[in-house]
Amino acid sequence: MLITIDIGNSSTGIGYFTPAGLIIQRLDPLSLRDAEAYADAMAAFRDQNHIEKGEVRCIISSVVPVHTGILREALNLLAGRPVGPLTVNHQLETGLCLKLGAPQTLGTDRLTNAAGAYAIYQKAVAVLDFGTATTLTMVDDKANLIGGAILPGLRLMSAALGAMTSQLSVVPPNKPDSALGRDTASAICSGLFFGTAGAVERIIAEVSAETGLHFMTVITGGHCMSMQQYLTRPCEIRPDLIHEGLRIIYEKNRS
Repeated sequence: MLITIDIGNSSTGIGYFTPAGLIIQRLDPLSLRDAEAYADAMAAFRDQNHIEKGEVRCIISSVVPVHTGILREALNLLAGRPVGPLTVNHQLETGLCLKLGAPQTLGTDRLTNAAGAYAIYQKAVAVLDFGTATTLTMVDDKANLIGGAILPGLRLMSAALGAMTSQLSVVPPNKPDSALGRDTASAICSGLFFGTAGAVERIIAEVSAETGLHFMTVITGGHCMSMQQYLTRPCEIRPDLIHEGLRIIYEKNRS
């Protein structure tokens, strides 16, 4: 069985590729502080979902290095032996050529999403990940990862408004019914959703003009389902894209 682990800033996603398909477990890293707690949570989830207890193979994408070692040890405890999971970095074979000035600074979540999207669609693609941060990652039609953009995610924007102003409070990112906010809370939500949608679509349009490429759009991340209706571009929704990408990278690098 292949286990794919996505260690993000807000949550840790664990994918179990079983004969019946992909099963996702989501954990709050703030409530699990050591390897034993992670191993116990994974074992309980595995039992509840009747997931096989055979050989464990694993690949990790992490943007929180302090948690990477903890999850590695949790896997060892879960398997009852050293597992030696593969950890994504820019030097692995991903199916992409990184046309970047400093490829070592590229987040492994962005790299994994891009590798997964290009392997699935085999065309120029813009991956929009609506998570803690909103990220755009662009791959051209020759499998070159050419760059992208990063802006604050919905919750970060709301938190910044609450923290840096005297009269605005933190507002939950609830989907607005209208672009016209009729009170402060709905005005903030309009800014969050319509503003984010407008920003990412403008960036894709500018990159298309700069490169002469037409990018299909794939959206993923924790807020992708909420953001879908505010985008005017046609898009493919793949909430579990990072786990699909991790599986693809694992297969390209398995010894």
